[in-house]
Amino acid sequence: MKNNKIFFFLFILILFNCKKEDKINILELTDLNKYKISEIKTNDSIVKINGDNKDYSLKGTINSHNHSKQDWWIVKNKSNGEEYKIEYIFLDKQIENQIKIYKKGMLYKSASKFYTASFENNGFNFNFYFPISKFKTRDINFDYTVSDTIKRIITKQGKLDCKKDKDHYSCFVPVGQNEGVIGIVTNFSNFKEKDSVTLAVDRMFVEALKK
Repeated sequence: MKNNKIFFFLFILILFNCKKEDKINILELTDLNKYKISEIKTNDSIVKINGDNKDYSLKGTINSHNHSKQDWWIVKNKSNGEEYKIEYIFLDKQIENQIKIYKKGMLYKSASKFYTASFENNGFNFNFYFPISKFKTRDINFDYTVSDTIKRIITKQGKLDCKKDKDHYSCFVPVGQNEGVIGIVTNFSNFKEKDSVTLAVDRMFVEALKK
């Protein structure tokens, strides 16, 4: 009997340049050591960063207290005009959360990792997008917490299996007055090759508040 080998890893987004036949790890494009950097301190904790080298320019903000990148960083490719947006959040450590790729000014959904949230029918409708790859998605789960934003108390917790809708997966979370939603959406996928199975886990941290 043949033994199947199973591997676990976190998905890292990589772009393939067909003309040059090389790979670009988007997360490495925000390595400040690769740029000539200028800084502007806006207050006691926030520093605006602008960087430039022969291939790319970037801008974003850093929290000077924990030296972490925060919010959306933008990297522009000087040779082809592509733009890469990376959302950073801090939860005990710096985390790359959403990643959006733009080609000719248009969002390249099939290579991006992001979510949208809209309030309708007394709840939040979430649409989750993950990059297309050789891995086959098995499940998209959304673990969520609903809380009262005024009283600052948790009112409900749950887990949903999101449904596929063309190029994305959707989940609906009903909420009451003054309630918001936070959670984690997880993409479980696998890739089978000969006698081995590779399992991948990709996550996004999600937040939605009424405006």
